Amino acid sequence: MGWRKSPVRLLKHLRPWVSRNPERPLACLPSAIMGQALLSLPGSSTLIGMDFGKVPSPWLSKIDFSIPSQDPRTWLQFRMHGEKDGLRVGIGCPVWGVKDWLGSVYPKTADPKDFLFHYSRQFNSIELNTTHYRIPDLPTIRKWRDTVPDDFRFNPKFPQELSHRYPLSPQVPEFKEFVRSMMGLEDKLGITFLQLPPHFNPDHLRELRNFLFALPVDFPVAVEVRHPAFFHEHMLIDPLYDILVKAGAHTVITDVAGRRDVLHTSLTSLKVMVRFIGNDLHPTDQTRIQDWVNLLHHWIELGLKQVEFFIHEPADRNAPHLISQFTDLMNEECNLRIRKWKPEKTAEQLMLFS
Repeated sequence: MGWRKSPVRLLKHLRPWVSRNPERPLACLPSAIMGQALLSLPGSSTLIGMDFGKVPSPWLSKIDFSIPSQDPRTWLQFRMHGEKDGLRVGIGCPVWGVKDWLGSVYPKTADPKDFLFHYSRQFNSIELNTTHYRIPDLPTIRKWRDTVPDDFRFNPKFPQELSHRYPLSPQVPEFKEFVRSMMGLEDKLGITFLQLPPHFNPDHLRELRNFLFALPVDFPVAVEVRHPAFFHEHMLIDPLYDILVKAGAHTVITDVAGRRDVLHTSLTSLKVMVRFIGNDLHPTDQTRIQDWVNLLHHWIELGLKQVEFFIHEPADRNAPHLISQFTDLMNEECNLRIRKWKPEKTAEQLMLFS
């Protein structure tokens, strides 16, 4: 078929096609074709001007959001290493500097410099995206570390100067600077994550191997890949999987509407990071988080040791609401006691109870 040879031609016609046929699902197109088409467009990380994996709202109810069957290698990880002790479940957002949370997550009059303090009393984890753009100095790191409770964890994203540099290499000043800075978080350090760009393909696996093996043994790292060639039937390909296992690296699982091909269940250890990309509380968000609760419950029963689960929403103000629902479900179905967001009450609300 013509669209198999020319995915770009396909995408050029998608927008008018959807406007004429809003009832037709995007999911009828093979995910790998969509992924390859994505990489063929200028900018690599955009799809017809949209963010990574984002699709128009009319498509959402037609997409197959089901989580794929478990990778058999994941079962082997549990069989070899699984224990039912020492579980950690972290749940949070990608950022804490959201002014829209004033009056809900934060007190209405909170000063921005105190946002982290308030955030860490509501949630127990954060996907630290700010480190993707600059490496904080040690005084800043120590201040963050001392601001949060004992059960809170930071999960820093590798700087783009490292992850998006060609070739990927540990032989640059930012490598040691980032490691040294993040180690300053001490016991508040969760799992760092290396998000590789869409153009990073299996031809560069040697670079990834050298990069990971240059990290200190006790430096926790998870890897997120986006190029469609890294996935086969919703599993990581063997060469990548083997490198991650040998390097002691964990996997990042990304659940996003427009790139179903990157959703996998390939655990390389008993620790995992999940990046859930919602759609502003669309009804499919609710069913998707229930599916994740079911899978995590199963993995916990098998001996999962740690999951850091981050919920993204296009409008940041919506993320706490879905996190609250997810936390309730995890606590109820997995018999956990994860700290839950308690919305700040406004003066008007307090008057109702006086």
